[in-house]
Amino acid sequence: MNFEIACSNCGAISSPVVGICPFCKSVMTRAADGAKQAGSVPLIQSLYDGGKIEQALALAATLEKKDADSVKDTNFVLLYTQIQIETEAPSSKTKSLLNQSLIANPSHPDLLEYLEIVEAEFNLSIEGGKDGETSLVNIIRRSPKNVHALFLLGRYLFWVKNDPQGALRYLESCVRFRPNFIRAKACLAAVYKALNMTDVSERLMNECVAKTSDSRTKEFFNNFARS
Repeated sequence: MNFEIACSNCGAISSPVVGICPFCKSVMTRAADGAKQAGSVPLIQSLYDGGKIEQALALAATLEKKDADSVKDTNFVLLYTQIQIETEAPSSKTKSLLNQSLIANPSHPDLLEYLEIVEAEFNLSIEGGKDGETSLVNIIRRSPKNVHALFLLGRYLFWVKNDPQGALRYLESCVRFRPNFIRAKACLAAVYKALNMTDVSERLMNECVAKTSDSRTKEFFNNFARS
């Protein structure tokens, strides 16, 4: 889709035929006119912090497209990386973004850590995932509040290794540190359900339904909550 319209109220991006923001229902303005006020890193951060991940992704993608120097902004690159991890963007794209930023900031510890996380996520999918799992364990030992390392390891333990008890502590920590990480909360709900903690599972999944604006994701969460 060619994103041309930016909502100056919530930052959402949509096509020029929409006119009304599909998220907050405000009248939308042209991105060329509104990008400086709606495309700022603080606004993207605010959307991300509030769990409006689809809007944050659309606005970050627009900022990257319109400002070639955005990859030199470490704060933006780290935020965009986190958004991409939470929206399951291809790891190759995220890795490319980090490598571009590392050219200007070759020793930045957070960029290096997230590059390590993205590589670990890829390694989870090959050769039984042992190298990826080991890398994530080491990252968490070093940075116990890194929600994305916690999420990736917890998700892997639950869905791939069928170990809900092992996944539980990582996902609980992840959601505690970032309550609006919707995919992590949904995964934690699935873990609780597998452990027969159905009341907690249903409550968490209903929270996910209320937070997401993507219709297909919302339908999936609803079906899970009713199953």
